[in-house]
Amino acid sequence: MSRYLKILAATLTLSTLAACTSTPLTPSSPQRLPPSSTSPSTTITPPGTAGAQGGLSRATLEAAGNACEKVVANAVKSRYPQPGSVMMMPDRERIYQQSATQAGVNGEGTFEPDASDEAMSFRYTCLFNTRTNRVDDVQMRY
Repeated sequence: MSRYLKILAATLTLSTLAACTSTPLTPSSPQRLPPSSTSPSTTITPPGTAGAQGGLSRATLEAAGNACEKVVANAVKSRYPQPGSVMMMPDRERIYQQSATQAGVNGEGTFEPDASDEAMSFRYTCLFNTRTNRVDDVQMRY
């Protein structure tokens, strides 16, 4: 019986060590709530219709939307250190050309501050610089 316990202890030790050497989980990007069947998905204003010269490509506008969503999620997490889950609402997001070198994103999302509180909504406005591929400014309203 003692030999059985030694083998069991060795097996448990090895499995514990194997679990410690696994790769850490990477932070997840913000979740997107599925759009309802009656609401449109993200609105991307086609290049040239926002009054700016040159026109930004659809891919550039989509990159602006993705970058802004990440910055917005990080802003929520920095204001509320334990936000639970942050969810963006693609049916309430509008991506448009602000100027020749900027794209704008207006949108809404929700998050849960912690396990005991109800979900909170927020709105955001974001400016994405197409020359630097970085977010220049984010305004949040909770």
